[in-house]
Amino acid sequence: MKNTYFTSYFPLITILLFSASLSIVTVMIVIDFLQVFGIYDGMLEFFSNSGIKLALFIVFSLLFFMLFSALKLIANTVTELSLLFFSKDVAGENLTKIRGGSSIYLIGGALSLAAVQYPYAIIGIFLLATLIYFVFIVYKFSQSLTSLSLIGLVLFHVLFWFIFILGTLYLCFRLYNSVMASLPV
Repeated sequence: MKNTYFTSYFPLITILLFSASLSIVTVMIVIDFLQVFGIYDGMLEFFSNSGIKLALFIVFSLLFFMLFSALKLIANTVTELSLLFFSKDVAGENLTKIRGGSSIYLIGGALSLAAVQYPYAIIGIFLLATLIYFVFIVYKFSQSLTSLSLIGLVLFHVLFWFIFILGTLYLCFRLYNSVMASLPV
């Protein structure tokens, strides 16, 4: 099919697949956690077993959907910003070249749903799909960028995501330490 909009719904389906698979895993972990601490039996007095699982699934699906949607928005912004800095393409032809790459994440999302019993496999599938997609866009951009521009584009992406992840982890550790320090012990 030569229609450029054929793959436009792939990111939404991918986000739904990854959100569903991670939600299922998270629900299983949370239910085990609640059973260990004896909270689950008390919850069963007010809700049915399937009602608790469904409510937890909906909450975690919504949280993961928001997380992946935000990551997609940031990734698209970083890609377009890097093209602004390093590409001489003003018509946006480079963006149309990478549209088919969303099928990489779609395949990864389907595989993550198949690997729902293995939480680390789901994370590994997501990271592998991200790496394959990054190599795909670098390959597609390499045909229209100079070597220096391509190196700048790759470094821009790598440095941005490194700083973003490191900064997020730093903030999480700071928040955790401040909560632990404020507890009366």
